[in-house]
Amino acid sequence: MESVTIRRRQYEDEGFIKQSNGELTKALIGALLKRPTLTAFTWVRGHNGHPGNEAADQLAGQAAAREVEDLLSLDVDDALRLTGAKLSAMTQELAYKAIRTIRAKKAEARTSTAQRVAQILSDIDDNFKVQLFEGALWRSLKKPVVSREARQWIWMVIHDGYMLGDRWLRPNMSDELKARAVCSTCGQTETMQHILFCCNACGRETIWALLRETWEATGLTGYDPDWGNIMGAACAVIRPNGPDSKRSTAAEDRWAILAIESAHLIWKLRCERVITNNGDEFAERQVTNRWYSALNRRLDLERKVVALSLGKKRAKLQTKLDAVWRPLIEDLPDQSTDWVTDSGVLVGIKRGSRRELATDPG
Repeated sequence: MESVTIRRRQYEDEGFIKQSNGELTKALIGALLKRPTLTAFTWVRGHNGHPGNEAADQLAGQAAAREVEDLLSLDVDDALRLTGAKLSAMTQELAYKAIRTIRAKKAEARTSTAQRVAQILSDIDDNFKVQLFEGALWRSLKKPVVSREARQWIWMVIHDGYMLGDRWLRPNMSDELKARAVCSTCGQTETMQHILFCCNACGRETIWALLRETWEATGLTGYDPDWGNIMGAACAVIRPNGPDSKRSTAAEDRWAILAIESAHLIWKLRCERVITNNGDEFAERQVTNRWYSALNRRLDLERKVVALSLGKKRAKLQTKLDAVWRPLIEDLPDQSTDWVTDSGVLVGIKRGSRRELATDPG
């Protein structure tokens, strides 16, 4: 509420450039100014039995639980709409952000991006029974459960930004470069669809099998990998006890980690095979070890982040990490969460029926 009261003048002078919900704030201010009388706001203590506050909490909870977003009109009368920012309030940071915002609005949507986003959203609906708008997909990439490296990779994949397939067949390409358009294992034109979901090179099927085996070992039903449950993994809606049961945020984060790390590893192995190994395939044992190693590194990193946190934040992160990772970890001593921050406790991801492949010295 500060944005429409005590900070209103500052935000208006700055053109609402810094605000992530600038259009919503403008619409709210416009609606208040349009009223024929003054509007007063009174602060009340939260969660203290005030009827108005309790009703607001209830409505907010109902809205947050919805799986389909409401479409709100943000139109403001021209006479009440402020545009631009005051020069006296302008800084280099504000100017740079304003320029980027303007350019983003003028940029034309890429056909390949629009098609891929549509496919992801459709698959999310099929897998998780939730209808999302495009903005929800992009916002999901900013969740802490998506690593910075994976976030950049997913962004490139959705925008079809990698040099694959027909792009190697441009007239100015040499014959050596044109040969990269075709998968050396399958003999088909290489696309991201082929790499992640179709290629017969050793690695892809092994990783997806490890993902399913590990996920189902937690007692939940597995998914067949597709664009929605992989690129949109951070949008997962998982209700372990049935379609009408409560969502499990721990299970949703767990799936996002497993699915995204698995898909990213498939891409990394493909690049190593094509660029570094001149087409030589990995052994299944190598792929299995790389998969477990990737997850263990992710677990170690998250434990370090929690250990460096302080106070109430540390306790909250510790409980959250335990809920997400405990079903995946082998031989935890008890139900205590102390293992999260105790560097003396060595933990690792459970290994399933492929343990022998992973430890075979041959």
